[in-house]
Amino acid sequence: MSLPQVVIVGRPNVGKSSLMNWLARKRISIVDPTAGVTRDRVTYLMQVAERYFELVDTGGIGIVDSDDLSADIERQIQAGLEQADLIVFVVDAQAGLVPLDHEVARRLRPLGKPVLLVVNKADSEKYEAMAPEFFALMDVPMVCTSVTAERHRDRLLSTIVDLLPPPAEDEDIEGEKISADPELKLAIVGRRNVGKSTFINALAQTERMIV
Repeated sequence: MSLPQVVIVGRPNVGKSSLMNWLARKRISIVDPTAGVTRDRVTYLMQVAERYFELVDTGGIGIVDSDDLSADIERQIQAGLEQADLIVFVVDAQAGLVPLDHEVARRLRPLGKPVLLVVNKADSEKYEAMAPEFFALMDVPMVCTSVTAERHRDRLLSTIVDLLPPPAEDEDIEGEKISADPELKLAIVGRRNVGKSTFINALAQTERMIV
């Protein structure tokens, strides 16, 4: 049995990786002002109340990658979307609604999956008051958040849980089993182009790293 997948998507630089780290209370994803830092899918097991789920960070939709890896990043995003039980669509309250947000919404609509719209960087009531403009993207539940101002983390987590599919009979057993296992951190290191990502994909038996 696999746990529910909550997949974070959005255009570049809306704060997806910061949001993931904030929810996890750990530095799981790399955060950098430069667009395109997140390329591979990054996952983290979450427990909220009695529910377990995997939180998944993805690269920015529509990124133009400097290393010509845009197509590979898109494949990773698409793989995440196909496996998603809930899609967390992140937008930037301070930048407002931009054309690329509409492109992301157009990509999500045909999937027919539950979507939660997260208006991130809503650092004050002023930005929250402007959030309804994002309903032009999709008529779905919305939560305003701010990682830097620590606003509405609990509200976001409770909304995610409310939108998850009903739990499988053994979800708690599976979640407890995973979280009870001692955490093993294994670093794969080496110079460039020696096959590190290929090696990881072979171990995982799926394309988790861009090669």
